[in-house]
This record gives sequence, structure tokens and C-alpha cells, in this order.
Amino acid sequence: MIGQRLVRLAVADRDYAETVLSVPTTGNLPEISGEIALDEFTMDSLGVAHKLGAPVKLRWTDVEGNDYISEFKLCGWWAGPTNFSEACAWISNSTVQELFPGCQDHISRNITLGVHFYRSENAEQQAASILEEEGIAEISFTTNTVCNPARLKEAKQEAMPFYFSLIPVLPCGYLMIYSIIHVTASRDTLYYAGLKSLGMTPRQVRRLFLEHGCVVFLISFLPGWIVGFILHFFITGRVVIGMVENPALYFLTWPPFVLAALCTFFTTASAYLIPTIRLSHMTPVQTVISTIDRLPRHRSSVDGHTTLGGLALRTLRRNRLRTFLAAFALLIATVLLSFVRIRYISFCEEIYISAFSPWDYSLTDGSAYLNLQQYNEQNTSITKETVQEIRSCSEVTAVSVLKTHEIDLTASDELRRRIVDYYDQPYDGTVTLREVHAGYPDWIAGMERLEQTGRYTGLVIGLDGAYLQYVLDNCPFTSGCFDAEAFACGDYVLAAGIDSEGISTPAEGETVELHGHTYTVLGSVRNDDQYISGANSPKAAFHIAYLMPVEQFDDLFPGQGYRQLAIDIDPKGQAGFETFLERYERSLNRGIGIRRRSEYQRNFKVSTLNTVLPELIVALILLGIALTNFVNMLVVKTFGRKVEFAVYESLGMTISQLRYLMFLEGIFHAMLMSVLLVPAVVFFSANVMPDVLEAMNSWTVVYRFSLLPLWLILPFVFFLSVAVPLICLRFITKGNLTERMRRVE
Repeated sequence: MIGQRLVRLAVADRDYAETVLSVPTTGNLPEISGEIALDEFTMDSLGVAHKLGAPVKLRWTDVEGNDYISEFKLCGWWAGPTNFSEACAWISNSTVQELFPGCQDHISRNITLGVHFYRSENAEQQAASILEEEGIAEISFTTNTVCNPARLKEAKQEAMPFYFSLIPVLPCGYLMIYSIIHVTASRDTLYYAGLKSLGMTPRQVRRLFLEHGCVVFLISFLPGWIVGFILHFFITGRVVIGMVENPALYFLTWPPFVLAALCTFFTTASAYLIPTIRLSHMTPVQTVISTIDRLPRHRSSVDGHTTLGGLALRTLRRNRLRTFLAAFALLIATVLLSFVRIRYISFCEEIYISAFSPWDYSLTDGSAYLNLQQYNEQNTSITKETVQEIRSCSEVTAVSVLKTHEIDLTASDELRRRIVDYYDQPYDGTVTLREVHAGYPDWIAGMERLEQTGRYTGLVIGLDGAYLQYVLDNCPFTSGCFDAEAFACGDYVLAAGIDSEGISTPAEGETVELHGHTYTVLGSVRNDDQYISGANSPKAAFHIAYLMPVEQFDDLFPGQGYRQLAIDIDPKGQAGFETFLERYERSLNRGIGIRRRSEYQRNFKVSTLNTVLPELIVALILLGIALTNFVNMLVVKTFGRKVEFAVYESLGMTISQLRYLMFLEGIFHAMLMSVLLVPAVVFFSANVMPDVLEAMNSWTVVYRFSLLPLWLILPFVFFLSVAVPLICLRFITKGNLTERMRRVE
């Protein structure tokens, strides 16, 4: 009844249980004879009550292939990972001796050893080497899937977008560091000229500046490590999900820290050394002349006067390279943020949810919650009282039910020949439909059974409401058509075969005998069983499904439990209904699977955020760098005019007029940025992004236009454009005019 999971009876061992996440969280490991501890997956598949002391009846096979049936009492359980292909059912050592005397003598076949390596990069090679050194041959071993080379290669491929997204950060980071270091570029150049006039060679000067860069690097790289790791700690846990320990700690290694330190050193050293290349070809006099502050030649009006607005406009021509670099970095950051924003909001939640679940909520028997589980028809986790209780909730608009039961049937000679001929027909010109299923031995065995004996498995499905509508919407008819009145009367069934063209079942008008009752086939459909949770038994791998109203199903198979429910609610009552489900789930002592609308919504939000998270992180970093460059550009333009402002004051300009001049310059700088940003971002968002989203070829994407990042960034740019020059002006206007007009000697 476990389906695709292998469960082993094993002697309780806490150390090994911890390594495979199989320590009971309720109760304890077996200590006396007759006790057993199971994981919830196994309990739900077998219909075991979640109650200490509950009876557990197991059919098990020894190493010789002999079958036994034994009874135990449940002493503990845990919620193990559902993706495990193997699990342990813990029993005590005394129980083992009772069930299988002499088991401990068969060491090689009955012992599993768990080994932790100090370093597990080459786990398979290490395991093989250890076995060879110990002289152990012909013994099988497996390694954790984390160490699987194919999984590691896949992980590296998925991580590549993060690395590629960081490429723009390095040049923009260099520009930021360069701007910060060379805010007082003229003073630095004069300092360089002074060193050269004292006899220092360009090589010695470069070494001096390199040492300056090393000092800055030593001061900055440790805080950078700390800030970077904090971001890594909180962000990586959202990207890499499903781990108990934070992946930032679990996968912590030293190479990223070394790489970060090297990048920091490279950008810092470059920011100090690159400007010395041009200056190394100048004499001290030429170097000093290049730093002389010259008042700009302004075009004045006819009467020789100019306005503050005219002065402010001419300021835009100063340091045009710095202005261009600041605008370019800001443009790249804004475009990338717009890309992230449009991509994020274009994922449609309703399309996603409707594709994964045509209904709002589903309740499933614990043995059929996952597709790799085999549905246990003996389970009664969902009862009639459950259905009535849910229907009585004010938030619920509809409850649909589904039941299934497998029976053995005999096909007539005509039906047998039809089905055999159907599967022996060519599929794509090279293979037949039968050969397409060659990789499914249970299906092939069922097909051969039908061909040789005429016997096959019939899957009788009782359904109503949303489940019936799903079949009508997604399963095309291959014969006949649907008649609601005829189907509801209880004398007709729908026959469902393989999801392919042609009739592989009884056709319209033919009859079939199900559990002693004869029914007429209303029509045949191409079966799409995606709406059915869990798996059927191996003998039903090849089957013909017969769909009937659930009332008729209950008449044929009274007492059969519900396999699943589909629930639709009023969206306004979602919070109240989920509160009800939580109370209901806590009151149960049987396994039941609940899929909530909120889970799909949460998964959608997490997955969409993770999809854009690499670009979002880089975009925010670039935005910080771009704004820093922009601020530095404003600071350099303001501080570099200390003498000029002193001259203006000596000619009669007041402090208020200087402030107004700074205000106008800030407005003009912000307008310049707006002129560059707005057309480019609008064009990118309206003309480029639709093609980008279409190239993604994602079924959940519907293009939505947005300029939100632009409208958030522009006001901040206007604020900085005005505030930064005014703040700088307060510092450079301190002192008397004589001191401010004196040049650095």
C-alpha cells in the first residue's frame, strides 16, 4: 500500500535515526517487544490512527522472499520528508528476534551503515576507496543526492543567473569608489605635483597611491564581508527552500569571501592608480596649471548683465564626463528596476492557481495525498459527517466528492480485439501505442493479461459537481455525447480510456456489467486523470475507467470511503474558512491531505519573487551605486567652485542669491536626469518588455505596463539635486572672503 516508497523493518537506533530524519516527534522509539514507530507517510498509507497505542497490522517480507503478517502497537511517529524513497519502521531488538530468529547472523544482508564524511565533494569516490581499503567487495552503497554529480551540475546551472547579474556591479562599483576617493580631485592633483617636484619618480608615486589604496581596502573589506553575508543570510533562505538549516550556513565556504576581497582590492587600487597614468606624463608645472580654477566665460546680455538662471544653466557644462557617468549609471539601474517590476507584476496569480487547482480547496485521503502514494480503499479518513460539516460552512459555495473502487472485469471478444488492435496501431510511424508504454512493466502486464485472457481491471469512479465538470471540459468524447438527465438517472456510465484519439473502451450504446449491475455506455472519453489524487494499485496500471454519479456508486459499494473532496468558497470568506480547516485538522487522528488556496497563493508569490530576486538584488545595488555617483557629482561640482563663489560674493552676490543659484542648479540637474531617464524608460517598458516577456514563453505571464520604479526614483533625484548642493554650500561659505580666495600653495 506504500506505492513507490520502500519501508524496512529496522532495529531502533537513535544515532542512525537522526541521520535519516526519522526520530519520533510524538512518542518514542520502540523499547519493548511488539512496539513500532512509523513516519506519517506510512501511517496515512496504511490507515493507522495518529494515536499512541493504535494497532498496526503489517505484511512484510524477509530476505528469503517469504511473506508474513504481524501486529504491533504504535509507540511513536514523525513527519518524515515525503521525497524519501526509503523509510524505516522502527521495532525493538526483542521484536526482531521473535519475528526472524537468527537475523543478526546474516550481517551483510541485514545491516545498513550510515557514514558521514569530513568533506563530501567526492562522496562516491571516497565510499568506493574506503570499501576497497577495508577489503569489502560486492556490497551496494548510495550517496546523499546532495553529492550527486548530476544534481551538483544542475545546481550550478541554476546559480549562473546570479553570477551573470553581478557583472554590471563591478564597473559601477569602480565608478562609485573612484567618485568617493576623488571628490577633491584638484587637491589630489596638486599633492601629486608637489611629490613630483620633490624628486619622486612616477613609479614611486604610483607605489604611494597603491599603499593608500591598500589602507582603504583593509579598512573597508571586513565591513563589506559582514554586510554582504547578512544580505546573503536573509536572501538565500528564500531562494533555496526545503532545508531545515539556513543554506547560507549549511553551504558556507571560504572562496566567495576571497573573491569578494579580491574584487574590493581591484576596484580600490584601480580607483587610486588609473588617474596617475595621465599625470605621470606631465611636469609639475603642467600639473599645477591643469588644476587652476578658471571662471567660465559667460555669454552676457547686451547690457553686460546675466541672470542667476543663466549661471545655473551654464553649470551643466561643468564636469560633463562625471555628469554623463552618473546619468548612465542611474539609467541602467532604473531600466533594470523597471524590467524587474514589469516581469514581477506580469505573472498572473489567477492563471497559476486555476492551472494547479480548478477548485479553491481539496481534501484528500491520507493515502492519496501524493501521486507516488497508492490509494488505500479501506481508509475512511474522510467521512459523510466531514462532507456535511464542510457544506454547512457559510463561506462554502460548493463541495464536490469523488470515490473510486477497483474491480476485475472480463471483456467480450469484440471489445478485447478492439482494444488490442487499438494499441497495436502505429503511433508516430516508428512504434506502436503498445511500444510507447514499454517503460511501464505493470501496464504491459495488464495489457498482455487482457490480450491473453480477456481479464482487465476496471476503475469505477463516482463523482459529481466540479469533478464531473472537469471531465466534460478536459476529456474530449471519442463516441457519444453527454446527456445530463440520462447520466443522473443511474442507468448510464461514461467509459474513459487512454488520452489519445480513437476508441479504446466500450463505445456508445454498448453495455458493461459492474458488480452485478448492467449499465449502458452513454459515451467514451479520452481520460485525463489529473484530477484524481494519488496512484492506483499496480494491477490497475492498465485499466478502463467507468464514471457514474456518486449516488449510484454508493448503491454499488456501500461504505466505501471518500478519496477526495473539491471545495469552492466565496473569496471574501477565505480567512474564516482556513481557520475552520485548521481547527478541523487538529481534531483529526487520521491522516488527511489539505491543499489550500492560500498555499497556492503563497507558492506563487514565493516563486515569482525568487524568479526576479537575482535581478532585483543587483538592481538595488546598482541604484545605490548610481545615487552615490550622482551625489558625488553634485559634491564635486559644488566644492570645486569654492573660489568662484568667493569671487561672486566679492562682486556683491548675497548668500541668499547663492542659495537660490544652488537651488536652480539642482533643479536643472534633476530636469536633465529626467530628460534622459523618462523617454528611455518609457520606450523600454512599452516597446522592449513585451518582446522580452513573450520570449520567456511562460504560460503564467500577461504583460502589464508599469513605470513605478521611475516615479519613485525621480522625486528622490529631485530631492538630492536640491539638498546636496545646499548642504555643501553651508560648508564652503564658512570663513572670510580672503581665506576662501586663497589658493593652496
